[in-house]
Amino acid sequence: MRNLKLGRTEINISGVTLPIFDRERTIVDAFRSLSRETAIKALKAALATKKREEFINMEKLRQYAKKLRFPIEPYLMTAAT
Repeated sequence: MRNLKLGRTEINISGVTLPIFDRERTIVDAFRSLSRETAIKALKAALATKKREEFINMEKLRQYAKKLRFPIEPYLMTAAT
């Protein structure tokens, strides 16, 4: 696990602050750590969301993939079709 500060955010649950990664970093990590099938399903689910607050930032996703040295562009084209 490289670069533990990239995409890190915090949430508050019942008065307890927990560090987590944002959606974009989680998707990149899914490609890096899980099966491609699972990661593509996660990407498609993120792209299909209807709630505005749950939209993923494609530019941020590309930046994270670049910084973590993962070629995500082919998967973005696959998920978008």
